[in-house]
Amino acid sequence: MKKTELLREALIAGNEWCRARPEQITVWTEKGAIEIQATGESSFMYRYEIKVLAMEYPGHVDDLMLPLLAWVWKHQPDLLLNPDSNRKIEFEADILSDDAADILFTLPVWERVMVSNESGVAVATHLPEDRPRFCHGEWDSVFLDPDAGEVMP
Repeated sequence: MKKTELLREALIAGNEWCRARPEQITVWTEKGAIEIQATGESSFMYRYEIKVLAMEYPGHVDDLMLPLLAWVWKHQPDLLLNPDSNRKIEFEADILSDDAADILFTLPVWERVMVSNESGVAVATHLPEDRPRFCHGEWDSVFLDPDAGEVMP
């Protein structure tokens, strides 16, 4: 599953504390299932939860939330566009001291996978998420780099 490693990379790129202490950011998968697509194509979907744990985090939760939301906008935009879905992005904090907390984020994701036959070998190709039909909305104005036209890290 690709989204787990992509989220870790986005947090390290988008947060100075994560970049300086990557060993204190753990990203893993829990509670997964597959869904076979009935589209006439050979494809399936992974559905799972990603957990992100920032251990002994001394900063403001916003500094973790913003790169996480930028990643969601790029890799799981439906979570931001649907109020029922965005409530599924959860977090917990275990306050360790006046200066640090363990912060756990949980978010549901899915990955579409196309299966093809290449010289008699089944090959899985993970597909990117479709961009929402209506672009240039509020989230675009926050997370898109106007010069590059890409989601900021």
